[in-house]
Amino acid sequence: MDDYQQFMKAYNEKQYERCIQLGAPLVAVTDHPGIQYKLAECFCQAGKLTPSLDLLGILAKRGLTYPVEENKGFSPLYGDKRFMEYTAAFRKSRTTVDKSAVSFVINDSLLIPEGIAYDSLHQTFFVGSLSKSKVIRCSGNGDCADFANGKASGLWMVVGMKVSPDFKSLWICSAEEKDTLNGYAGIFQFEIPSGKLLRKFVVDNKQGPHLFNDIVITGTGDIYFTDSKAGKVWRILPGSDALTEYGAGFVYPNGIAADENNKVLFVADFTGLHAFDLVTGKRSRVSTGGNTYLNGIDGLYYYKGALIGIQDSGNQDDRVVRYYVDTKKKLITKVETLQSFRKDFITPTTGTFANGQFHYIANAQLRSLQPDGSLTNPEKLVKPVILKLKVE
Repeated sequence: MDDYQQFMKAYNEKQYERCIQLGAPLVAVTDHPGIQYKLAECFCQAGKLTPSLDLLGILAKRGLTYPVEENKGFSPLYGDKRFMEYTAAFRKSRTTVDKSAVSFVINDSLLIPEGIAYDSLHQTFFVGSLSKSKVIRCSGNGDCADFANGKASGLWMVVGMKVSPDFKSLWICSAEEKDTLNGYAGIFQFEIPSGKLLRKFVVDNKQGPHLFNDIVITGTGDIYFTDSKAGKVWRILPGSDALTEYGAGFVYPNGIAADENNKVLFVADFTGLHAFDLVTGKRSRVSTGGNTYLNGIDGLYYYKGALIGIQDSGNQDDRVVRYYVDTKKKLITKVETLQSFRKDFITPTTGTFANGQFHYIANAQLRSLQPDGSLTNPEKLVKPVILKLKVE
């Protein structure tokens, strides 16, 4: 990620040759559309119009939505035939898809929610708070009360969470980014419905920082979760009191999901989507066939033979998307945007399935949370909205 930060520094400071020098190898490794788009702009501003157009052509084919006609960084290309063709393709992809409705609103604008889970047995939603280090329990109409908090349990920022298959436990990813505990992370198990802390697994920062981010529990009870800062996936087996490393070498892994047959584990990171064969342990990269993009996925879920993702292309144009995937070939065969360009999106993050619909956090407002735990312009924050989307 250091190379990416240097690339962004060069881009922001308009050091175009430096941007090209850093961006070209990054694109080769990450295939990230946000980097490709900025690199195309740097090529253009450096007078290298052909490679700029080549990158824009790749992005247009993959269904990106960039408003290139409004970006003055591409002004040397205005009027170019290829540029006009790609502009039309980007514009076509910007068609709004609006299928979501409000599920409920949480009456706490300072909550900064990141994770959500649903207990179908008790018909209860759980929503975690990054800023308040707690989990609230909500009814379907938005009546909420505290379920677990950091003072009693040691929770830090609450990130991803899942209800166990037997509905007896809520498993929570938590991490700290403040002071001497920066880089500590833990998995916490709470009893449902009492909220009693049953177990916790904590790692320190002595060997490097950790951030347990998202979690999935298979039908057999195996627990897998991503560690974004360490670039790893960890596992807890049923009946075990130990964390074991399952996979490494990721670039900020985030969303994680398992198929309904407990045979394939999907992991989203900065570079795209990876798949593990849960029988053999073999790891493969999922291919897009050059027709879409798999970067920027936060929440990731397997539902009725497809993956549902909450995704940002790197230009803050978030969407909820369904990927049909051939698990044998590790290939995306079809893409369907389920929701895009909604006005109340402010960094949507994660979701959960309830009563046949996908419920997700529309406005986590993550960027207002600072490393020291403070909030930028708290008076401007709005109440968290949970949207629902029928997925056929």
